[in-house]
Amino acid sequence: MPRGEKAYQRLPGREAGFLSYSRLWLGPDHLLLARTAFFSEEYKRFYFRDIQAVVTRRTERREILNVIFAFTMIVFGVLAVVTGSGWQAFFLVMAGIFVLALLVNWLRGPTCVCHVRTAVQTEELSPLKRFRAARKVIERLKPNIEKAQGLLAPELLRPKQPAGVGPAPSETAAQPASQATPSTEIFP
Repeated sequence: MPRGEKAYQRLPGREAGFLSYSRLWLGPDHLLLARTAFFSEEYKRFYFRDIQAVVTRRTERREILNVIFAFTMIVFGVLAVVTGSGWQAFFLVMAGIFVLALLVNWLRGPTCVCHVRTAVQTEELSPLKRFRAARKVIERLKPNIEKAQGLLAPELLRPKQPAGVGPAPSETAAQPASQATPSTEIFP
């Protein structure tokens, strides 16, 4: 928990690397992204009143890791069968480790990348790497954002039509042929 603040709640998701760590915290009026690298700490606050969108996009990271784990497991399995009894136990243990890694990666669910968008920036929320964690965080943020900004009008949720495209044929009234006006525009 960030020092000196008792009102923060830890949110799901985390990112850990070599001597670095990232975590999300829910503050009273903002989302806090805390990053620690070596001996320095960096904090970014995203106030609920400023958040325009939380965007989540699916990635292929899970499938790529599954292929790598499965391939490595097969290699160690083949080596266990081919080699003599001295190395066979080692290769079987290594194959078992990669079976376990494959199973854990598969059970953790689909991977994603998540961004928070404000009027001045779009920042990746690096601790959110799995859809399950991203969904939980968005569910926790939504009431706070709605409290700060008000409810979103339903008409704003409808998709916009591209420029130059008129209303759908069912929305336009049919005009009798006798009232049709000829076009006088000349197009090059």
